[in-house]
Amino acid sequence: MLLQSAIEITDGQDASPADHGPIEWVEVDRRLREYARHRASLDAAEAFDLLRAEQLKLHFLKGFATMYEYLERVLGYGPHAARERMRVARGLVKLPQTTAALARGELTYSAVRELTRVATAETEASWLAAAEGMAVNQIERLVAGHQPGDQPDDPTHPDLRPRVVRIELPPEVYALWRQARSVITAERGAEITDADFVDSLCRGVIAPGTGAAGPSHQIAYQQCPDCRRATQNGAGREIEIAPEVFERASCDAKDLGSLDATAPERATATVTPRLREQVFARDHHRCTVPGCRSARNLDIHHIVPRAQGGTHHLWNMTLLCSGHHAALHDGLLVMQGQAPYGIQVHWVYGTPLPLGLDPETRQVLLRERIAKIFEQLSNADTLTEARDTRPTRDGGPVRVT
Repeated sequence: MLLQSAIEITDGQDASPADHGPIEWVEVDRRLREYARHRASLDAAEAFDLLRAEQLKLHFLKGFATMYEYLERVLGYGPHAARERMRVARGLVKLPQTTAALARGELTYSAVRELTRVATAETEASWLAAAEGMAVNQIERLVAGHQPGDQPDDPTHPDLRPRVVRIELPPEVYALWRQARSVITAERGAEITDADFVDSLCRGVIAPGTGAAGPSHQIAYQQCPDCRRATQNGAGREIEIAPEVFERASCDAKDLGSLDATAPERATATVTPRLREQVFARDHHRCTVPGCRSARNLDIHHIVPRAQGGTHHLWNMTLLCSGHHAALHDGLLVMQGQAPYGIQVHWVYGTPLPLGLDPETRQVLLRERIAKIFEQLSNADTLTEARDTRPTRDGGPVRVT
């Protein structure tokens, strides 16, 4: 009985579409396409009414604090979807052709959502023409790196915004997470940021060890020789990075040459194996920033940058952990002098907060640090203002351009 039922099910699965009638699959396809057109038309109508509801302050009349709360509680949207729906609705007011295409079902809401990020009244037609026939993921790539007012064929702008990553961990893994952060913090001798912590974890997986065996940057870096923009390959996806990140990697990396060359170029190392052995032995396989005991993810840093005439002499090279190397190239840390005994290290905005502070003391130090930063910035603006002006014979300032 069971065997017979299974055979019947299998026979049903093997049946050709023609067994259900010559036009049933055509009808199913037609209905699905019709649903999509209706859905797009409803999205266009909803966008119009959302904007009208905002103008009428409907959320206030219904007892809600904001339109976003109304969308969440009444229409069932999540927080992010609610904000996106309102953003798209406001954008469509200035994009009549896009609104019409959505209402006719020629564009899906997902496609319109991406186009409203960049299209303006002046560029709308160009973006619609460029996106014609594209799937949503293709439109996402078309829009990426552009700003409102750009044309589709304009050069893109690097997207250097911090990425928000949310993770959920079971209790035992969360305990490991805290313990690992405690270990890395103790090595650095001061508080570290989330980015510092995750950077250390990732490098420990990608390129484990101290870095003595070879460049710690086993990440695929590629740079455009014309615009000097750089990207980092992350599991097959090109992620744009800041220039200072590429400069930091260039201190101690393997240069694969041009990836566009017709024949593979010879790979070269920024620091020769012999120099690497000497620098690591001299610096005892440790970061040379005072107070740091990190012996992992070490980079060789050129004290005088090579772009400014720095050489490969031993006195111009020192070991830095990935965190302090990043701080230096970000402009938070200044290093001068000659290795190994004449190095001077200076934190631009004060040293990182020490470990083990109670919450009250930590808040006091943070307020003092912030006040000092604003004072430094104010003094810098004053010096710039004084430099840009000079007195005239009648005593009045004249702007120097």
